[in-house]
Amino acid sequence: MLSAIAARKARQQNLKNSTKRRQSHHTRARKKSRSENKHDSGTALSDDDSGMSIDLHQEDVASPQPAQPVQRKAWSPSRLVFDSSDDASDANETPLSEPPRFPSSNNHLTNEEPELLSTYRPAADQNMFRLSEDEGLSVGLTGPAVALVLFPSATVSFVGTYRLRVLRGSIFLLGTIVRPSQVVHQVFAPYSSPIPVIQALAARGESSKSPSDIPARILSSVDEGDVVIVLQELQSGVDGLGRIVRTFEGVFDDVHPKGIPVIPLRGAYFTTQAVRGLRAFRLSPSWEAALSGSPFSSSSETNSKPLVLLVKGQKNSGKSTLARILVNRLISRYRRVAFLECDIGQSEFTPGGMVALNIVERPIFGPPFTHPTLPHQAHYVGADNPRSSPSHYLRAIQALVDTYRLDLQYATSFVGVEDDSDDDRIVDIIPLVVNTMGWTKGLGIDLARRIGEMVQPTDIFTFDTTPPDGDGVEPHGPRVHTLEPAMPSPRFTAADHRALSLLSYFHAVFPDPTRLAPLQQATASLWDASLPLCAQPPYELTSHLALDRIVLTGAGAEDVVRPELVRVLAGALVALVSDAAPSRSDSEELYTPGTPPPDPASSSCLGLALVRGVSSDGSKLQLLTPVPPEALVNARVLVMGELRLPVWGWLDFRSADGEQTGADDVPFLSWGRSAGAGGERRRVRRNIMRRAQM
Repeated sequence: MLSAIAARKARQQNLKNSTKRRQSHHTRARKKSRSENKHDSGTALSDDDSGMSIDLHQEDVASPQPAQPVQRKAWSPSRLVFDSSDDASDANETPLSEPPRFPSSNNHLTNEEPELLSTYRPAADQNMFRLSEDEGLSVGLTGPAVALVLFPSATVSFVGTYRLRVLRGSIFLLGTIVRPSQVVHQVFAPYSSPIPVIQALAARGESSKSPSDIPARILSSVDEGDVVIVLQELQSGVDGLGRIVRTFEGVFDDVHPKGIPVIPLRGAYFTTQAVRGLRAFRLSPSWEAALSGSPFSSSSETNSKPLVLLVKGQKNSGKSTLARILVNRLISRYRRVAFLECDIGQSEFTPGGMVALNIVERPIFGPPFTHPTLPHQAHYVGADNPRSSPSHYLRAIQALVDTYRLDLQYATSFVGVEDDSDDDRIVDIIPLVVNTMGWTKGLGIDLARRIGEMVQPTDIFTFDTTPPDGDGVEPHGPRVHTLEPAMPSPRFTAADHRALSLLSYFHAVFPDPTRLAPLQQATASLWDASLPLCAQPPYELTSHLALDRIVLTGAGAEDVVRPELVRVLAGALVALVSDAAPSRSDSEELYTPGTPPPDPASSSCLGLALVRGVSSDGSKLQLLTPVPPEALVNARVLVMGELRLPVWGWLDFRSADGEQTGADDVPFLSWGRSAGAGGERRRVRRNIMRRAQM
């Protein structure tokens, strides 16, 4: 019996060993078959294996590498995740089916080199010269300045802020060619947005011009075809916005490790290659093809009538960036360019919540929060999307289009007014760039179609793969240019940019518009971030004497009764509106529930204000606004919408510096759980029933 049991165990052991041998043989065969099939089919290797080589005639592989799947995941824990939940964003978006290829954080696992941003290498007194005070005055600059001699096709980039002037040759910067002139450009390059790259263009015929602006010691180092630019320090205070909106703290600081060549210029940091969190602005082939097309040709047909360029597409596709590039490209041919902002979620020149018409005179070298502007004309909608008031939104756009058609497109009455005689750009025609919102579903499609019918574009720049219905079909219809979406910003969302733009507006120092020439844009070049909003002295006005009406718009505004107006206005964002309608009589009330907003045909929004405080009876109002006092004379209507001040604007950032501790003295701001009925945020469940109940 014992021998029978031993024999049975031996047979079982032999069966197990035979099974293992067969499995091992089949595994080796499958691996070899997959390796041969992969070589025969020519499947491309992954990015991390791009530096490896494989002999196609080799039959035996000592240590085969695992094959990479052809269809990769849309995301992985080692890759950056994009937030595209906002309706309007200046960030760009890449389809999830083709995820962007970022350099691996593990340098030893990849052979890819980081993106090279600067081929120029500074060398003191050879191609980089620190200008003396007299040399700076000779080129029209006061203060510390540095001259750079760039060889043709050289690239150079900086993080920070600086002033730029071209002395010899030409450069390509953010979609436009900057030629030698007396104009000094302001460049803002935070790493929260793709930083601009200066590319030198070969100087053709520049040597025949008088080089009187270039100092003699620099001119001796300039070869034929070299480009000479001058950089100067730009102390504008814009970097102080990082103390207010802590998300953007340090975006103007140096991000490179030690050992990088240093430019002797405070606030501008030389960058050689892309690092984590830093991207350079590059034009994709589809963008270059669109920018070199017929709208920007110098034909007589194009110059005889105003261009109307309409930018449309989905959210996070790069519409705002493209609109900015279109303005820069048109500025090289026209003295002025009109910009119609229809994206009320994230505007280019003004705070969100308003449609605006701006007149641009110089190229835009910076993200939206670096050039807040008092608009030529604007209308307040009071929300970051037109869902609650689409009819008022369309009426406001129609009023701005009428203003452009009647007053601006043929600016013959402004020819010769404060214009440079040496400037050969077109002055009697002002083209129009229209930036639309990224709402392309449902009601958004109808609104976009109505906007197209109003502006009647000559060219449409779209990020949609399918052409719009009716566009480009008729012989005299608009030209349609289809572009590829750009890569989005992985770190900062649209909500972050909206908060920064709004607080940049409230801390900006605007010039007096009464002292500007006709059609000259009132763009802020200085920011005062020394005090938070809760510590700034406000304007105080008597409401019944200084105001004609107070209007509440948005969902639920019609339910606010007159006794509750004081509590509603406290801490609210309001628009300062000039209305040509008849003023209020002494017997009429200042506020009437359900009053419609001012008619866009007879009104204009001058700017935004924050209601710092309201007296108990509502007779006194305290307002904070960056609009100059000279422009507030006709602001006799307050319009309150759905927009609110971001929480960053309520905080006292001085507490982090040790000047003040705690936030107990900040008005209208409480921490922790609210008490009383209605104190908690209401949670809405949008599902009809749970899956288990179906």
